[in-house]
Amino acid sequence: MVFKCNLFYFIVVIGLPLVSNIFFDTNYDINEIKLSDLDSEAFLDSFEALTKHGYTPEKHVVTTEDGYVLTHFRIPRKGPPVLLVHGITDSSDEWLVLGPNRSLSYQLADAGFDVWLFNSRGNRYSKEHIEQNIPKEKYWDFSLDEMGIRDLPPTIDYILNVTPYKKMFYIGFSQGTTIFHIMCSTIPNYNNKIKYAVLLAPVAWVSNIKIPLISVFSNNIQFISSLTVDSGLYDLLPFSSDKVYSRLNCYKRLSKQLCDLEAFLYFGLKNANYLPEDRAAVISSHSPAGLNAKIIIQYLQWHKSKRVQRFDHGETKNLEMYSTKDPPLYNISLTTTPVTIIASEIDWFGDIDDVKMLRQNLPNVRNFIMYNNSLEFSHLEFVYGSRVNSLVNRPILKILLKER
Repeated sequence: MVFKCNLFYFIVVIGLPLVSNIFFDTNYDINEIKLSDLDSEAFLDSFEALTKHGYTPEKHVVTTEDGYVLTHFRIPRKGPPVLLVHGITDSSDEWLVLGPNRSLSYQLADAGFDVWLFNSRGNRYSKEHIEQNIPKEKYWDFSLDEMGIRDLPPTIDYILNVTPYKKMFYIGFSQGTTIFHIMCSTIPNYNNKIKYAVLLAPVAWVSNIKIPLISVFSNNIQFISSLTVDSGLYDLLPFSSDKVYSRLNCYKRLSKQLCDLEAFLYFGLKNANYLPEDRAAVISSHSPAGLNAKIIIQYLQWHKSKRVQRFDHGETKNLEMYSTKDPPLYNISLTTTPVTIIASEIDWFGDIDDVKMLRQNLPNVRNFIMYNNSLEFSHLEFVYGSRVNSLVNRPILKILLKER
């Protein structure tokens, strides 16, 4: 009975996006969908989208010390470099899907910044490895630790090597803030390579995260871990070009209700009107872009332990890897880079109390912007919302132009 209940919870909360993909995955005939309903950008990758809008993007490849091949995109300009790091389940597309009038990457480039769009291991742009035919279980054996310690540092070094600048700006959203703190607390000298960081909807402590049934999951971590391994379900939410038509249908007809429910359950979206209707098809066709089960498990571990720590492999393997039974803590106070925090009181991921804990542990917070409940500004809206220009983009541009 316990097994059945646990499986039910797993399917309902973590499995809903999978279910919705299947629900929408019927055979679509292009002639059955009005061409006026299709935004051509739904079919474009990051490079193609930038090209369409008249920019001259570049593709750059960084290989990590453990063999993962990361593909990043650049909008070259003569100004200082700024690295934009996406959130969980996303990719560089996150910074482009709203188009030049609303997406931050375009506006930074227009302001003269040399814009770099990061892609972490495991997402649609960074799924290659130098080991050909690497077994799935080996490829997907990474956590937030590797993203922060092995993905970010070589990317930063690469950017500083190909540009004339000694320091760069950093903008992270959600998971992009998590791995920033992991890097800075583990390899503190990288604080000296970041001139200024902006943390959007930051996620470090997750003790108060508001996702439905989170406590049920965090109390059944071993079951979830075993289930994903036994079923070979390593990439929970892979990107697939075959899903584009079905995801395009997400915000049309009756299926819109299920899409809105998904946005509410996972991100606390209060009102579907807070996402720009004219870009909904583009957003939904580019996300999700990949999600390693081990990332979810690590966040669950943090929720249960109320600690920000390395991945917990169990006592035996912890002793082997860390020389301690418990995984070591990340000392967030070692993040000495000057930062601005932009957060929201109703954010389900970056809960207000958890964000305050982060603020207390960061020694160099220059600005702290917390949007109150009345704005109903949810997690998704920091990159996908119709109000990003006034609440996110303009404050960031003002800060970076001052600091440049």
